[in-house]
Amino acid sequence: MKAIEQIIAGYVSLKNRQALEQLRDHRQHLLDDVRTHSVPGFWPSVVSDTLSEEIELIEGALARLDEDG
Repeated sequence: MKAIEQIIAGYVSLKNRQALEQLRDHRQHLLDDVRTHSVPGFWPSVVSDTLSEEIELIEGALARLDEDG
């Protein structure tokens, strides 16, 4: 299990929606930065893919919280 999955699972078990939303927003901000800033010799696709996957995981966790009420 990846570290981010463990963090998400912890927040879900605590039903900490605010922490999940902050984590998602932070990852989204990082993704936006990676996409808008170019650095010579740096290939942002791997980082972008990872951040996108993490955002999807977080959004899935938020959806589970909604289902559980």
